[in-house]
Amino acid sequence: MLKRRTVLQGALAGAVLSGCSTGTPESAPTVDPGALPLEVVAGAEYGGFAAAAYRKKYPNATVTSVVEPLLRDKVLTRFQAGGPPDVVLNVGDKALELPRLVAQGQVADLRSVLDAPAWDNAKAKVSDGILPGMLESGQYDGTQRTINYVATVYGLWYSSGLFQRRGWDVPRTWPELLALGTEMKGAGLPAFVYPGNHPYYVLELILTLAAKTGGHDVVKRIDNLEDGAWRDSSVVRAISAVGELVKRGLMAPGSAKFDHIAAQKRFLASKAGMLPCGNWLENEMKTSIPANFALTMFAVPPLDGSPALPRGLHVAATAPYLVSAKAKNKAGGLEFLRAALSRDVAAQVTTEANQLTIVRGAADGLEIGTALRSARDLLGAAGDQAITWYFDSWYPAFATAAAEATGEFLAGGVPVSDWSGKIQVAADDLKKDKAVTKYHRA
Repeated sequence: MLKRRTVLQGALAGAVLSGCSTGTPESAPTVDPGALPLEVVAGAEYGGFAAAAYRKKYPNATVTSVVEPLLRDKVLTRFQAGGPPDVVLNVGDKALELPRLVAQGQVADLRSVLDAPAWDNAKAKVSDGILPGMLESGQYDGTQRTINYVATVYGLWYSSGLFQRRGWDVPRTWPELLALGTEMKGAGLPAFVYPGNHPYYVLELILTLAAKTGGHDVVKRIDNLEDGAWRDSSVVRAISAVGELVKRGLMAPGSAKFDHIAAQKRFLASKAGMLPCGNWLENEMKTSIPANFALTMFAVPPLDGSPALPRGLHVAATAPYLVSAKAKNKAGGLEFLRAALSRDVAAQVTTEANQLTIVRGAADGLEIGTALRSARDLLGAAGDQAITWYFDSWYPAFATAAAEATGEFLAGGVPVSDWSGKIQVAADDLKKDKAVTKYHRA
């Protein structure tokens, strides 16, 4: 299974894709955006939250916001017929296939939105208020075709209530993590549980650890299918470190056969001390979180005291907003996105939808629970050390093969050298396959 919530929230947008656009920025709107009706179709309710701010600025405007998670079924034909909505938030179980729409010229260039004055601060540009590294996932051949609105944070989850009762500290390095896991095991508590049916969760952990060790270039080389990328010393060190969890018996029995819900339920029942997952966990399992559990996330700790990215954190920009190139009110659509990227609207999304956004500082000071607060604090501390990769969206079949190899490794089926070698061979074969479109990350 791939990066589940990233895919569902539109990661098929890809990043820095080749051969999809001219790269020529469109000019800022010169017509009154409020003179025409504006139609917004969103796969989630928060996609329409900017409507109030838009109406306030354009009092005579008519704004229609509809929630429709089955976008591929309900909206795709409108693009093909030449009458698409003005704005789409591309999330839901049937999100639109964005690369295809981009190739067909259906998606507007959003550079003018980013270069425009911020909605709530005319002295700054919109782009100045966006977290570092969060725009690339919406770029096609260097042109900003989507703005991926939600910042999905990955890390290790624990119960701070349990840790406080046991006197356990959050580990700051991998050796400390191993020591804590050993102490948990001695107390009769498996240190980790993971969904073996979806081994991408552990592959995500490995890649984050590798990037923290060796820097951004480690995952960039993987994305670009460079020779030997999966045999990089940082990757080998990371998989070896995760292998120690297995060797020391720190994985919960049965993990290899769990799906994500089963693994998460065991963790929330305090039958395991830690769980690797993204920050959608709270929304997905809110009815199963015990009182006083104090669900909290911490960042994957580095292997040693001298990592390349000490504050490194895997962050995926998801939930792409787009404006239709053939929109009846394109100017209004661009203005709607500018409003969505204001701190007030982004703060509403965090408060009401329990989602972090790419808007810098929008969640600061909000009264939110321990889970989202911990993810917010990690995201703020990461700064320019947010770790991103795209191969799983660009080449899903290859990513599945890499995840399956990770599952075999965790089950004791292959040694470290065979794990890295097997994935590298698959990457090399993919690189040679002329039938698969290749993408490049700058």
